[in-house]
Order: sequence, then structure tokens, then C-alpha cells
Amino acid sequence: MKFPQRPKRQRTRATQPPADSDAALAADSGGPADDASTSDGAETAPRSGRRGLRGNWSGTRLVALIAAVAVVSLLIGVAVMQFIVSPAELAARTAPPKAGPVTAPIEERALENTVVTRGEVTYADAVSVAIDAAGSEDRPVVTGHVPEVGTVFAAANIALEVAGRPVIVLPGDLPAYRTLSVGMRGPDVTQLKAALSSMGFWAGDLGSDLFEYDTATAIGALYEQIGYPAAAGGPQAQETLQSAERAARDAGVQLAQARATLQTAVDGGAENVAAEQAAVTAANDSLSDAQEALATAQQGVLPTLPSSEALFLSGLPRRVDEISVSRGDILSGSPMTVSGATLTIVGSVSKQDAELLTEGLVASYPGPGGEDLTAKVEQIIAPKSGKSGGDSGDSKGGGDSGSAGGGSGGDSGRYTVRFSPVDLAPEMIDALRGTNVRVRVPVAATDGDVLAVPIAALSAGSGGEDRVELLVSEDQGPDAETELVTVKTGLAADGFVEITADDPRITAGARVVVGR
Repeated sequence: MKFPQRPKRQRTRATQPPADSDAALAADSGGPADDASTSDGAETAPRSGRRGLRGNWSGTRLVALIAAVAVVSLLIGVAVMQFIVSPAELAARTAPPKAGPVTAPIEERALENTVVTRGEVTYADAVSVAIDAAGSEDRPVVTGHVPEVGTVFAAANIALEVAGRPVIVLPGDLPAYRTLSVGMRGPDVTQLKAALSSMGFWAGDLGSDLFEYDTATAIGALYEQIGYPAAAGGPQAQETLQSAERAARDAGVQLAQARATLQTAVDGGAENVAAEQAAVTAANDSLSDAQEALATAQQGVLPTLPSSEALFLSGLPRRVDEISVSRGDILSGSPMTVSGATLTIVGSVSKQDAELLTEGLVASYPGPGGEDLTAKVEQIIAPKSGKSGGDSGDSKGGGDSGSAGGGSGGDSGRYTVRFSPVDLAPEMIDALRGTNVRVRVPVAATDGDVLAVPIAALSAGSGGEDRVELLVSEDQGPDAETELVTVKTGLAADGFVEITADDPRITAGARVVVGR
């Protein structure tokens, strides 16, 4: 059987696809490959073949997309599985670790026990000056010597001039309350004699409270030194002295005449000389009375110290903080306020810390620029109420003792501590005044580095000895091996305590048990 031959096809374009390609395209499209021709009789590739190619490419992209989604889903599932924990596994993870000893290393460190407090920086003992203006017979007009704020008073300085008379600064606690003169006694006389003696004047027996002739002489020398005449009883005392001097002279003349008459009678052989003898006795008594009156009058014109001319101040030198009068004012009330001439730091501490402090201990505090400055413990004052204080102490590590005013503890039960700053330049004084500073007072310290353990590592043995529980195995878990070692303790500070032991295993770096 013969098959009819396929008619030959004429290629009209070089770009026409081969016949087998046309057949494949025809098969994909469901129609013959040569079903169409151009208008000029030339054959072209059918359009249905192009649509087949595009469909094939779309199918490939769909498969790739499905594969990618599957891979991403797998990865998400794996990630989510990492966060899904079974209850049993969760319980295992959150279960507490097995109990074991809590340890800390033995350290080498320097220990220092320090009392810490806060203090106000002020001038010490500010007081209002009181002058007894009523002690003067003249009107109390301020006539001169008005000081400026910042003036420093020392002994024998003139604080003010009132009615042309000086108000002299003298060391002492008692204020002047009466005019002192020869023959008077009292504590104010004792204070005056001590003040004069401290200024280099001989004022008589310092153990006696009697205003002596030497005391008056010393007052006269003091007034001469400051350039004023000493008060000496006034014109009336001078008149009394003159009268006493005339009476004493007259009494002396009368006694001499009586003695001459008596001698003439004796020499003349008179039988009765009794009258002349009586006259001599009477003249002698009159002279004695006149001499006593003269001595009294002389004392009346000796230098005295009027109460209006004396300003006793304790703790000299003193600094003028405020002045409230001017030249020409009538003195009424306090003319000025003075305080100590040097700075002081006033803080408060508990009774326990106060027992650690002694006068003279060196303290440190920060200056205006942060530099460390030095002060010394000057005074430790117990509370007036006598309470012992309820705090447990303010040693280093326990916080500051708190701010303190200038009081003496009051009813708080705290002790007042006064510190004296050392070697302050004038500009430093001005910068520090009125500030509140943190003061540290080292009360005990080790000599360099020592072996130290936390206080919690110590325990007491049956005999009262101190012990530490030494870790002797590398394992610190529940099966860790420990051994009690007797130690000697030293200074405790900062939560640590110094230890020494004969056991060579007690060295820096070894671990001791501080808890379980």
C-alpha cells in the first residue's frame, strides 16, 4: 500500500520554524500545522503555538511558588517547635538547683573603722553683745570706735566708744554687772584678776576674790595702754581725798603740840601732868582716825572698772558678724553680734560612735573644689537629757549620721561633736562658711593589707573560739567538703573582719562558707 506523498512546502522566510516544531505546536494546540497561510500565499507559524508556550511557562512558575511556600512552612514549623516545651521539661528547667554551700574568698585588704557624720560649717558660738549702758552716769551716745563686720576682737581691744569712754574687750564668761573697785569681793573680781593676769598685768593674788591695790594698779596700766584715763571715783572722790589729807595733817599737828605741852610739864617739874597726858592720847586717836579716813579716800581715787566699760567674752578672739549701731546713736539693746573668729564644724553621732571618738583625732572632709581638707575633733558633748541614743551606730558602711545643727544633742539622745578645721586660707573660709559637709573620722585601721573574710563567715566554737568553715574540695555543690578551722580575729570594718590562723590553708583566695 502506498501512502500519498505529502506536498512539498515552499519556504518563503528564513525565520520560519522547522516542520517538526510546527507539528509539535500543532499537537499542543489541537490543530494541523499548515492550517493557515499569509495573504500572499506564504505560510507562517500559527498563533495557537505562541499561546502554548506562554501556558507552559506559567505552569513552571506555579510549581516553583508551591515549592517555596512548602519550604517556608517547614522552616516556620521548625522554629515554632523550638518554643514548644512539654510540662515535664518545663518543670525540669525551673527546678531549683541542688543545695550547696555559699562561699566567699579570703581577701587581702586594708581595713579601716571610720565614724562618719555630717556637719554644719559655721563660726563658733554666735552671741549678741550686751553692754551695761546704765552703769555710766552720762548719756550713752555712741561716739566712736564702731567696728566693721569681720573685725576680730582680742583681749584689750576697744569694742565701742560710748560717751567718750572705751568699752574694753576682756576674756571671761560672766557679764559685767557692777563697777569693781578696791575692797570688793566676788566671782566677778576673780574673773577680772584672771583676765588682767592673762594679758600680762600683775593683779594680785589670783587665788583671792578680793579687789586689791595691785588689781587697781593693773587696771590703771591697762587704761594707760589703750590711751584712756582710768576711772577713779570722779570729782567727789577727789574732794573727799583732799579733805582726808587735810584732816590727817591737822591731826598730826595737834598730836605734836600735845606731846610738846606734855614734855614741858614734865621738864618743869609739874606735879600734875595727867591732863597733858590725856591730851596727847586724844590727839593720837584723832590722828589714827584721820589716817584711816585718808586710806579710804585714797582707795576711792584708785582706778576702778565701771560695768559700762567692760565687755567680757569667752573664747577670744571673736569676729563681728553684725553691727546695728552707728556713730551718734543712743545705745539701746545689743549693738552687735559676735562669733568665734575661726570656723567650726558641728555634727552629731550616736552614743556608740561617740565612745570611739577622742579629742584630737584627725578627720577629713571635702573642700569647695572636692579636695580633702583636715579637721580635728575639738569637743564631744553629751546630750543634755542624758539619753543614750537608740541608734546602732554610724560607722563606715552604715551611712551618714545625718545633718546637725549647732545644738548639743537636745532630746535626740545624740552626741554633739565639734571639729576644728586646720590650715584654712581666708578665701577657703569664706567658701566653706554656711555649708554642710561629710566628715570622716578614722578611729582604727590595720597596718597595711591583712587577711579578711566577711563577718558572716565567722562562727563560735563550744569554747567561745572563732572559727571559719573552709572549703577543702573543688566541688562547691551539695557534695562539697568543708572543715572548721579555728582563727583569731582582729579589726572589723566594712562588713569584713581581720583573721589569722596557724593553718597554712588560710591564705588569700581560699574559700570559706558564708551561708547555705
